[in-house]
This record gives sequence, C-alpha cells and structure tokens, in this order.
Amino acid sequence: MKTVLVTGGTGHLGRDVVRLLKSEGKPVRILARNPGQTSDVEWIKGDLGTGQGVADAVAGVDVVVHAATNSPAAQRGMLRPRDFLRSPSDVDVDGTRMLLAEASKGQVEHFLHVSIIGVQESRLPYSRVKAAAEDLVHGGSVPWSILPAAGFYWLLARMFDTMAGRRVWPLPANLDMQPCDTADFAGYVIACLNDGPRGVRPEFGGPEIRSVVDFARQYQAVRDIRRRILPLHMPARMLRAAGRQTCPDGRRGATTWSDWLARTRPGVG
Repeated sequence: MKTVLVTGGTGHLGRDVVRLLKSEGKPVRILARNPGQTSDVEWIKGDLGTGQGVADAVAGVDVVVHAATNSPAAQRGMLRPRDFLRSPSDVDVDGTRMLLAEASKGQVEHFLHVSIIGVQESRLPYSRVKAAAEDLVHGGSVPWSILPAAGFYWLLARMFDTMAGRRVWPLPANLDMQPCDTADFAGYVIACLNDGPRGVRPEFGGPEIRSVVDFARQYQAVRDIRRRILPLHMPARMLRAAGRQTCPDGRRGATTWSDWLARTRPGVG
C-alpha cells in the first residue's frame, strides 16, 4: 500500500483529500506546523516556508499531494493594495523546490501538484507565484501531474462574509467565475492520483459559470441578508491582468453554489 504525503492537509481542500485517502485505506502522512491529534494519520511537524520537517515528511513516501499554498488575501477574505504589488513565495516556490528535491532523492513515484486555472496568463503577483511553482514541477525530474482548479466556494464565501456588514457591495458585473466545492475537486485529485503521473491534467471547475454579481445575489438569498449590490464595469486591462476564472471545457463538479451555501449555513450540520 503506497504512503501518501499531503501538504496543506489541514486546510479546506487538504482535509477533503485526506478523508478520501483514508476511505480508500491508503496510509496518509501530513506535514503541518501544528500537528493534529488523530492517530489514523502520521503527523510530521514542519513548515514549508522554512524547510523544517520537509526531509522527514518526504522520506519513505511513494506519492506527494502538494496542496499547500500561502495567500494572505485568501486568509483575510479580501484584497488589499499590497496584494497587487507582491505575494509571498516561501511556501509556493521555495517550499515546492524543497519538496521536489527531497522527492527526487527518495525516488517518489508521483508528485501531484494542485494549482489554479489561468495562472500562466494572469499578471497578479499571487498568480505569478503559482505559475513559478508549476514551472518547477514541470521542469523537475520527479514524475508529476498538475491539477488546475477554479476558485473554491469557501474563498468566495469568505469574501462575501467580510462584506456582510456593509450597506453597499461594489462588485464587477463583467467578471465571470466558475468556483467549485473542495469536496468535488478532492474526488478528482484522488482519481488523478490513482491514475498515475500524466502531466497537466484537464482543468476543474464548478457546474455554473456566472458573474460575481450573480454569485453575490445567490449568497444574499441563501444567507437571508439584504445589501445593495452596485454592479461595476471592470476595464478590459484589469480583466486581462486577473486572468481566466472559468474553464468551460474542463471537468465540472456537481455541487452548485446555492447547495454549498445551504449545506454550510451557520447552525447547519
């Protein structure tokens, strides 16, 4: 039975990936700054940003699922001016480079790298960091797969959550998105993991392509709040800089935005 190392195993996607790996009976190892207490996975204390624990985490594993990332904007649920100037590269670039080096030493059979659609086209600093990580994987000696996903529902919800107290929501009406559920994408990750290293895999998005304004209206309807939405027209150069947010020809998850909102409504579950 092949042992699988999951980076980012305590995050939204990572938890879903780990859950599915365990359901298949695969031995799972997680690299985490704050190891959990569950005994059904092997915990390695470490930090991709500093390199602590990376060698120990990779030693003896057959497959690496690299789902860790560092996006301050995602963590806070909003963009700030500095996010248009720089984004930290410690986890996504330096950490990926260290993982690949250790995976090469240990003759890892499959390095599965989770990425984002459109990063090779986008000019945003975070996207450039993710693109650099893709380039490292692509140019490395370890057999690999790159799985690009659209934005996740929890990220979109976090952004709207931070706006919930505002009376007016200014939002781009001409920016289409195709966000998806991490649980749906995790199923795709496992399928690609079981299929072996096959390079850049088809992109993955949610079942719906809508404008940000439409997603905001659905959010307000399901969460039963009323705020004025002010549709704005984003200039073409800004749309180009943001990069592609949809993958109409890619794989699609089954969970809709409204279904996800209803399932994650406060007090549900």
